[in-house]
Amino acid sequence: MVKYYDVHVFLSRNDGYSVPVKVATNQDLTDDQVIEIAVDSDLLDMGDSNHVDYVIEISEFEYNEMKGI
Repeated sequence: MVKYYDVHVFLSRNDGYSVPVKVATNQDLTDDQVIEIAVDSDLLDMGDSNHVDYVIEISEFEYNEMKGI
Protein backbone atom coordinates (compact mmCIF):
# COMPACT_ATOMS: atom_id res chain seq x y z
CA MET A 1 0.00 0.00 0.00
CA VAL A 2 1.20 3.50 -0.79
CA LYS A 3 0.27 6.63 1.16
CA TYR A 4 0.76 10.21 0.05
CA TYR A 5 1.30 13.25 2.24
CA ASP A 6 1.54 17.02 1.94
CA VAL A 7 4.16 18.34 4.37
CA HIS A 8 3.78 22.10 4.68
CA VAL A 9 6.61 24.33 5.92
CA PHE A 10 5.68 27.68 7.44
CA LEU A 11 8.55 30.19 7.17
CA SER A 12 6.66 33.41 7.82
CA ARG A 13 3.17 34.83 7.58
CA ASN A 14 3.51 35.17 3.80
CA ASP A 15 6.16 32.56 3.02
CA GLY A 16 6.06 28.77 3.00
CA TYR A 17 5.98 25.74 0.78
CA SER A 18 4.64 22.19 0.53
CA VAL A 19 6.57 18.99 -0.08
CA PRO A 20 4.81 15.93 -1.53
CA VAL A 21 5.87 12.71 0.19
CA LYS A 22 5.15 9.17 -1.03
CA VAL A 23 5.51 6.28 1.45
CA ALA A 24 5.06 2.55 0.90
CA THR A 25 3.42 1.44 4.16
CA ASN A 26 0.42 -0.35 5.59
CA GLN A 27 0.63 1.61 8.84
CA ASP A 28 -0.80 4.94 9.87
CA LEU A 29 2.16 7.26 10.32
CA THR A 30 2.50 10.12 12.77
CA ASP A 31 3.37 13.59 11.54
CA ASP A 32 6.85 13.20 13.01
CA GLN A 33 7.40 9.92 11.14
CA VAL A 34 6.38 11.51 7.82
CA ILE A 35 8.66 14.50 8.48
CA GLU A 36 11.56 12.15 9.29
CA ILE A 37 10.96 10.23 6.05
CA ALA A 38 10.93 13.50 4.10
CA VAL A 39 14.26 14.55 5.67
CA ASP A 40 15.86 11.12 5.17
CA SER A 41 14.73 11.14 1.52
CA ASP A 42 16.26 14.61 0.96
CA LEU A 43 12.83 16.06 0.22
CA LEU A 44 13.02 18.41 3.19
CA ASP A 45 15.96 20.21 4.77
CA MET A 46 16.58 19.35 8.43
CA GLY A 47 16.40 23.04 9.38
CA ASP A 48 13.04 23.45 7.69
CA SER A 49 11.70 20.34 9.43
CA ASN A 50 11.41 22.46 12.59
CA HIS A 51 8.99 24.78 10.77
CA VAL A 52 6.41 22.22 9.58
CA ASP A 53 2.96 23.48 10.51
CA TYR A 54 0.95 20.56 9.15
CA VAL A 55 1.13 17.12 7.58
CA ILE A 56 -1.97 15.85 5.80
CA GLU A 57 -2.66 12.69 3.88
CA ILE A 58 -3.54 13.41 0.25
CA SER A 59 -4.70 11.39 -2.73
CA GLU A 60 -2.43 10.00 -5.43
CA PHE A 61 -4.00 12.53 -7.82
CA GLU A 62 -3.09 15.43 -5.51
CA TYR A 63 0.42 14.03 -5.10
CA ASN A 64 0.86 13.86 -8.87
CA GLU A 65 -0.41 17.43 -9.26
CA MET A 66 2.12 18.63 -6.69
CA LYS A 67 4.90 16.77 -8.54
CA GLY A 68 3.76 18.19 -11.88
CA ILE A 69 2.98 14.77 -13.32
